This record gives sequence, C-alpha cells and structure tokens, in this order.
Amino acid sequence: MRLAHITGSPPSPSHFTVLVRGIPWSPDHSYSDSVEKFFSTYYPASYVSHQMVYRSGTVDKLMKDAEKMCRMLKTIEPQCKEISMPCCLCGGPTHSFKVLNNEAGSAKRKTSIDGLQPTQREKERPAAFVFFRTRYAAVVAAQVLQSSNPMLWVTQLAPEPHDVYWSNLSIPYKQVWLRKIATLLGAIVFMFVFLVPVTFVQGLTQLDQLSHTFPFLKGILKQKFMNQLVTGYLPSVILMIFLYAVPPTMMLFSTMEGNVSHSERKKSACVKVIYFTIWNVFFVNVLSGSVIRQLSVFTSVRDIPTQLAKAVPTQATFFTTYVLSSGWASLSCEVIQLFALLCNMFRKLILRNKEEPSNYALTFPYHTEIPRLLLFGLIGFTCSVMAPLILPFLLVYFFLAFLVYRNQIFHVYVSKYESGGQFWPIVHNTTIFSLVLTQIIALGVFGIKRSPVASGFTIPLILLTLLFNEYCRQRFSPVFKRSPAQVLIEMDRQDEQRGRAEEIYNQFHTAYCHFPLTSQDESTAGDTSPLEDKESSQDPESAEPVSGNQLVRLNEVGSSSPFERGGPSTK
Repeated sequence: MRLAHITGSPPSPSHFTVLVRGIPWSPDHSYSDSVEKFFSTYYPASYVSHQMVYRSGTVDKLMKDAEKMCRMLKTIEPQCKEISMPCCLCGGPTHSFKVLNNEAGSAKRKTSIDGLQPTQREKERPAAFVFFRTRYAAVVAAQVLQSSNPMLWVTQLAPEPHDVYWSNLSIPYKQVWLRKIATLLGAIVFMFVFLVPVTFVQGLTQLDQLSHTFPFLKGILKQKFMNQLVTGYLPSVILMIFLYAVPPTMMLFSTMEGNVSHSERKKSACVKVIYFTIWNVFFVNVLSGSVIRQLSVFTSVRDIPTQLAKAVPTQATFFTTYVLSSGWASLSCEVIQLFALLCNMFRKLILRNKEEPSNYALTFPYHTEIPRLLLFGLIGFTCSVMAPLILPFLLVYFFLAFLVYRNQIFHVYVSKYESGGQFWPIVHNTTIFSLVLTQIIALGVFGIKRSPVASGFTIPLILLTLLFNEYCRQRFSPVFKRSPAQVLIEMDRQDEQRGRAEEIYNQFHTAYCHFPLTSQDESTAGDTSPLEDKESSQDPESAEPVSGNQLVRLNEVGSSSPFERGGPSTK
C-alpha cells in the first residue's frame, strides 16, 4: 500500500524539493548566494532553483491582520452604502473606499514602510528549499551526506507545502539535538509526575485502604450505591479528566523539538502519548500500590510474568469501566464535536461574528485517537487471558469506532496534507508489543497453574512473534523511510513522456511561499513589482530564463506586503 501511494500520487512540488538546513554563514555572501553556488557546483545537471526561508518582518506580520480587517470591512461596506448620510467609518456618502492615484504619496509610504523592514540579507535564515529536475535527483540529494561536517548542509526531503511548519524552520540546526534531549527529559518527568493522580485514582478502587485513610467516609461507603460509584465509575472518570491534558502537553514538547512539518509534530506527539498511556493507564494501574512497590516489581525478571498474571485480573472491572467512560463516551463527543461546537457558539453568540475563519478546518487528531485505539487493543489482548468478559465491550467499541471515524474522515475532517501512511509502523510496533505482553502474561498464568506443557508451547510462540516482527522490519519498514529508485525513475520517465515537466517546474515559483499572494494581489502585482518593471524594459527576445537567484527575488516580491507594492488595490 505504501508503494501504491507513491506511484498513485499526482506530481507535487514536494517530490522534487529538498529542505536544506545548517547553511554555513559567510561574511562575503548571503545565504541565497551560498545555496546557489553550492548546488550549482555539485549538482549542475539536476539543480533548478531554490527558495530561501525568511524571518517574518513587521509588515509581513501586519499583512495577515490587514487581510482579516479587509474581510471584516467587506461585511460592513454594503450597510454603509444604504445610508444617505456620510458614513463616519468610510468617509464618503456612496463609496466605502476611495482610490487615491497619488504616486508621490505612494512612493513616500513605500519608503517609510520599507524602513520598518530589514534588508533581504538580514531576513534570510540558514534554511532553504532547493528544487531539482527529477524525483530521483531530489532523493539522492536528500539522503547523501553533503559535507564532511554532518552539522552543515543537512538535507531531507521537503514536506508538502501545506505541511510545512514555518516557525520551526528558523531554528538553527545545531540546536535540534539539544531540543530533542530536553523534550525527552521533560516528557519523562511529566510521565512520573502523573503518577500522583494515577495512584490517587487507584486508591479509590481499594475500599479498605480508602476507609482506613479517611475514617469519616466509612458510613458513606457502606451504602451500596456510593460504594459502586466511588470504587467503580469515579476512578475512570477522574483519570480520563487528567488524561485530557496529556495530548496538548505532548504536542507542545513535539513543537519544541524543532520538527519542520505538521505531520512530524503529530507523529512525535503520537509516540509520546502512546508511551505515556501504556505506562500510566495500564502498568501503573495494574501494578497498583505505592510508587516504591511499582518500581520494585521489576527487580526480579523471573517474577514479571507471575506478577502480571496476578495483577491484571484484579483491574478488570476498572478497565471495563474505563472502556465505557473513555471509549464509548469519546465516540459520542467525536460525533457532535463538542469543543468545536462550543467555540462556534462563542464566536457567533458572544463575539457576534458570523463569518467563518479563513483557516478554520478540522484535521484528524492522530495524536489523540491512535493512542486511544492502541491502548484499547492492548487492554483487550492482555485481559483476554484472565478476564474475557471485557471483550464484548471492546468489540462494540471497535465496531462503533469504525463507523464514526469513517464518517468523520469522509465528511468532517479536511486533509490539508498527506502523511503517506507514516503512522502505520507505530500501529504495527504497538500491536506486536501487545501480543508479546499477552503471551508473557499467559506464560505467568500457566506457571501459576503449574502446567509445564502449556508453558513450553508458549515460549516458542513468543519467539515466533518476535521473528515475524523482525521479518516485517526488514521487508516493509525500509519503504516507509526511503523511496525505491526504480519506482522514482519510472515516474520521472512518465512525466517526461507526457510533457508534464514544464508544468511541474512552473509550480516551484509559488509552492513554498510563506505569505502567498491573494488572487487580487496576483492580478495587480505585475504592474507594480519592481522586478517585473525592470524586466519589461528589456527586449523580450533577449530575456534569459529565470535563474535560481532571480526566482528567489521573485518569490520575495511575491511574499512581500501589498503596502510595499504601492498600497492595496481596490475596486
């Protein structure tokens, strides 16, 4: 399926683009000149052009605010036209805006606002998108070590244009490994700090310890209804409330790591959430008690299967309630989109804003839903040996989840980019871990039952599962990390035969612009951009093709503010 995705996907600028980070600084040349010189020297046949990453200036940040204000004023303009008296907001009796053809004033505004912007060289960051002629050349450049210093000229395949996380591109590459270590330590600390609410929740499930710790609750806990509420339903609800803070926290850690794409952020957060939930929801609840006891259980490796076989059945009631409260209830919240519904009501009823935001689109929350599904799979596998009554509840959950997520993906969520199945290895590895853990628990059960024959058959089953995982890792895992050269070369030949090369090259101009032009700006940019004014004075027959450095300047003009082009155009 991964190969089918590669071969079936239409041509995209990301297939021909390489993200370069760690560009060395030179006092004699700008970053753009260094990139053009480097790739023109070492990749002369396949290098096309490049696009630098720029630091957002003052006017660039104001550009987004101006676009928002323009959309708001469009809703006010028809109301102002109906009023016969001069409108105090628009300043005219019939028109909301007046077009001022004052070239001197426009030039003065341009000069004054350009003073707010740093020079182009000061805005450049040590990162760039480099475009190649073929997919194969881009893959080779992305996988080859470019310099003797591994911290310089670091290359990787560029994410899709809508997948780029622009704010992290300005992070120096030398800080990335420090950020990853810091976020890893932060995630581990957060994981152990979370032991406090988990142990508190497990204290509620043990009625004897709860009555001994709080003597004034003995009379209340003697009532059957309160006993079932406190020891059965309340612990899972409290744990679920605490777990709502985990995905945003892990997403924050993944952002601080320096990932350059939204899909990498979600993938990293998904892995962190999986580790967190498996440890805190499963192991800490199973090995309930004091923290010292939870850690001392693993002092003897021989006793691990026996300890798990004794502990898992005691938490079957808790896990069943957790499936009902966290699983079934989450599906209902997923259908009605409770958080998005509340935000929409707040915007329309409180803020009185009936216009939908331009960037408002729900994307599938991989980092929250995939860990939940894998956790329920782990609970189902491990509890099936000693507490099989939980399986019907899980079966109903997975059936409803299939219907709900299928509807949400087709009709609710918007796919801004393709992850290319990068989450499947996470699902595979977690499933293999769940199977091996179930077999270890079965080994402990057979040890308690003193059945050496069953234990003897379980050990080869564990080895066969690990061998199957190793086969999958050798056979299928490389396809998720690298693209086969045979497939890429055939796709390049098909593009050349169908004459789609020029169409693909034309997409390079605007594919990776941080601040893309609106349709109205694009229609007027040709009359006011200084680059096109300069080129229009030349002989059209003697005009040279757009080089890499000219493309950079063209994209810089295209990503600049409309104020720099003499003011926004109005109709």
